[in-house]
Amino acid sequence: MHSVLIESGVAVPMRDGTVLRADVWRPTEPGPHPAILIRTPYGRTLFNADALRPEHCVRGGYVCVVQDVRGRGGSDGDWVPFQWEQEGIDTYDSVEWVAEQSWCDGAVGMCGSSYLGIVQWLGAATRPPHLRAIAPGMTTSGELELAEAGGALRLNQLVYWLALTTMEWLAVRQAAGHRVDPEVQQRMLELLGDTSPACWHLPLKTVPQFDFPDFPVQFGDLLTGAFSQVAAFDYDSIEIPTLSVAGWYDIYCGATIASYERMRNMVGRDPEQAGAHRLIVGPWTHDGHLPAVQGQCNFGPHGYSSFADVPGQHLAFFDAHLKNAGAAAPPVRYFVMGANEWRTAASWPPPGTEPKVWYLTSDGRANSAAGDGRLVLGQPLAGASEDACHYDPEYPVPTHGGHVASMGTVVGGPLDQVHNEARSDVLCYTSEPLADPIDTIGPVAVGLFAATSARDADFVVKLVDVAPGGPALLVTDGILRARYRDSGDDPTPTEPETVYEFEVNMRPTAWRFHAGHRIRLDIAGSDFPQYDRNTGTGNALGADAEAMPAIHRIRHTSAQPSVLRLSTVPIAGGGGD
Repeated sequence: MHSVLIESGVAVPMRDGTVLRADVWRPTEPGPHPAILIRTPYGRTLFNADALRPEHCVRGGYVCVVQDVRGRGGSDGDWVPFQWEQEGIDTYDSVEWVAEQSWCDGAVGMCGSSYLGIVQWLGAATRPPHLRAIAPGMTTSGELELAEAGGALRLNQLVYWLALTTMEWLAVRQAAGHRVDPEVQQRMLELLGDTSPACWHLPLKTVPQFDFPDFPVQFGDLLTGAFSQVAAFDYDSIEIPTLSVAGWYDIYCGATIASYERMRNMVGRDPEQAGAHRLIVGPWTHDGHLPAVQGQCNFGPHGYSSFADVPGQHLAFFDAHLKNAGAAAPPVRYFVMGANEWRTAASWPPPGTEPKVWYLTSDGRANSAAGDGRLVLGQPLAGASEDACHYDPEYPVPTHGGHVASMGTVVGGPLDQVHNEARSDVLCYTSEPLADPIDTIGPVAVGLFAATSARDADFVVKLVDVAPGGPALLVTDGILRARYRDSGDDPTPTEPETVYEFEVNMRPTAWRFHAGHRIRLDIAGSDFPQYDRNTGTGNALGADAEAMPAIHRIRHTSAQPSVLRLSTVPIAGGGGD
């Protein structure tokens, strides 16, 4: 057991002369020691992520350096949202400063989630000579974000995050002697409680809440690409081991897992180098505390990060690459919700997964859970050719659970969909009760043949576990904006009433459907305020002052079958049901 010595507000100079501030946690035992760097925009004194805390690092024989990024907390310099290039440069300089200190033996790792993970990817691509390994959790990058959000804008998250970071920006300006309008401060506080005043505003590019003097970015610029909300990771330039940490209900679940797959399957990498990458996926949302209770589910004691020893797994990873010590570990460790157990695998998806295809069918009235929409194994021989639902941008389907950052009034995780499934603008396709349990582990996708009366449309899909007598819990979800059906870089409006084939990817999952439960697929035209409302015009994001209603049609014929594709794993011994 190591005692700890904490030095607060240590100056860390950058190459341009800007001084960043850090707290240095180090063992009292004589060093030097390897070091773990954490860079945060949310205040170094407030860092509280349960995946790996500074005290965990010290107990493991590491120095831990927790630093405020440029322009945040106690660090000098100007803060600009999404200053990704600068974050990469500052990470390089910070790593090398840590390595030069007398208490460091020259081996440096990094950890942290969300923004704290993004700066790791950016910094690793600059190849600091002393950076040996990174452990980024719950992150996304440019192309992966386009794929995961299907071309839609994560509106609630953007508004809340800007309000949160703006509050500290205002405090820093006030401390520096600038006048800060109390009305602006109050506006930000109100958005932290309820983002809807900004989310409902049209046109989005003129959201008034962030229109005030000296603010470093205009909201409209974030929509046009003048500022990149999402960093682009240069995976090809990263040659050090990575430990990716994801949550099944995290907003960036799919992107985090895809980053692991990208690194592990990099062309030209030798097997030993590829095998050095690790992935941990637990039953968590975008919450640094990683609890076992999510939404309306308690995943049992094994779901807690502490019970699963996620800190210990981080330290074992760093021991292997910063200390050249420790035993080899399985590359993938994931939690199966419903079975409430951890499993390991040599890769992702786990070897041995089998595809299972469910076909959508109905008698033409799949509207709501009380309708006649059905999921069947094997192509149906009878039934109506399509279902139709109305999309009204003035009455969108409200976000209720799923892969969201729980911010403002929006809550993520496995929540009961009973209220949304009572709406006529939600199509529901439900299987018969399962005779045996099914573990669906891996990718989940929906293939749709669909048409809309508008020039653009959103297709929101949700996989739901319906227990006998309820609840109907959201397992995973996805969205596709129709104009991005062929490319995330080249949007093409739809021709009204023309049938297109769409592939809507949900986030991967690991979930047990128990015997007696039913599998349900919900399809709707909105998920608000998680995503912005589709205006139906095909115009540029944020440009329209009005949004038009539309009729969406889902085809399910032998020539145009719409399907749900699951990845399943056989259950040994019948799954204990």
